[in-house]
Amino acid sequence: MTRFKYIFFFLLLFHATIGYSQTTPLKRKAALGISLQVNNDSIALSNNLNTNEGILVLEVLPGGSAEKLGLKTNDIIVNINQISIETIQDLHFALSNLRAEEQLSIEYLRNGKLKTTKGKAIAKPLETSDYADVYYEEVNYEGNKLRSILHMPTGVEKPPVIFYIQGYTCQSIDFSMSPNITIRKLIDDWVKNGYAVYRVEKPNIGDSQCDKGCMELNFSEEVEVFRQGYLRLTQDPRIDPDQIFIFGHSIGGIIAPVIASEFEPKGVITYGTVVNTWFEYMQDLTRVQGDIFGRRDVEVEREIRTLIPFWYALFIEKKSPIEILEQPKFKALLENEGTLADFENNLFIDRHYTYWTTIQDLALAKIWSNVKSYVLALHGEFDIQALHADHIYQIERIVNLSSPGKASAQLIKGADHGFVRFNSMEENIQTLNANQYGRALHEKYHEGIAQVTLEWMKNLSQ
Repeated sequence: MTRFKYIFFFLLLFHATIGYSQTTPLKRKAALGISLQVNNDSIALSNNLNTNEGILVLEVLPGGSAEKLGLKTNDIIVNINQISIETIQDLHFALSNLRAEEQLSIEYLRNGKLKTTKGKAIAKPLETSDYADVYYEEVNYEGNKLRSILHMPTGVEKPPVIFYIQGYTCQSIDFSMSPNITIRKLIDDWVKNGYAVYRVEKPNIGDSQCDKGCMELNFSEEVEVFRQGYLRLTQDPRIDPDQIFIFGHSIGGIIAPVIASEFEPKGVITYGTVVNTWFEYMQDLTRVQGDIFGRRDVEVEREIRTLIPFWYALFIEKKSPIEILEQPKFKALLENEGTLADFENNLFIDRHYTYWTTIQDLALAKIWSNVKSYVLALHGEFDIQALHADHIYQIERIVNLSSPGKASAQLIKGADHGFVRFNSMEENIQTLNANQYGRALHEKYHEGIAQVTLEWMKNLSQ
């Protein structure tokens, strides 16, 4: 699982922010301001590091606490405010109660020497736009105060609006410190063409303040986050409620049809998503990525056969980590993969294990058959995470069987899962292996995604 964890979840690389407990109204969080990667043997070897521990700083972003405190690229963060840092979860935990202007102490390794820097944390800046008025607002329900961000195109009254639903990660979608990242460039392209763009942070991510955080949610609870966000959007007098489009990215493309089947927005766009069960997907992930990365078929088959009993116990039998770890073979498997500690803490692939078991319960073909909105299913030619384009053609077929002519599918040439442009799959793989994907997210935006979606939405409005 560790082998594929890096490939499936690369979007964790590009941004890190500090969280804290808040009171009403929502206050701005502080910003650590780094691009990061959890250190391990392969990362240490490729970067000539003398340790496989801590968090590797890939880039120090301007205006954040890390820059103020003097951190540099290739520093390795090992301790924050007296808390040892080995995983991204450790990082979030160490900073979970830190407010702007409060004291921040970081221990880090630079060229093998342990150093310490101290100072006050800096508040995270707000997003700005040359093309829009940007509104930081809230979605409130049942003990949750979620940060929402709305880009309203300048000078456009009651514009159509795109509700962007992000993927699975417990990662902020506030890009104030990463204005050149591909997702933000996609948003800017939509806004420049007269569309408002709306986003909602997950519980306790970004500025959100909730009783239950993102890492504790199952999938149904996460769907409710975006359902409430959609309800709030429909009540906004600044936008055209008859021209709402949902854009579901990755697992957001699983959330999108659930919401659309209830509310019937004007249109639904998915990018890089799947239709089969999660039990099936994990097998496909292992096999397809094994082929992409040149692994021997015999080795891949052996790994799948080893993992299937574990996946079956988790996804099909719905056993808890405690029950699964009663079997020594599973405990040894996870220990060998380096994920045992996470699993003992109820985490699997960086989310609560029930997040994945509730995704497994979804009958996605049935859900898509209930969608009456217009649908555009997109897949990037070099998408390593969504694996292959079969899913978008299946979505097209399912929707059109129930609502003839409502759905279409399109392959985006040269695009990958994160809206990055590559010339080949080999270039994508080389970029990942060289730990340069964070740079690609900022330098190789694929404008074709915006072009295709804009043309499709405008045709629906004519």
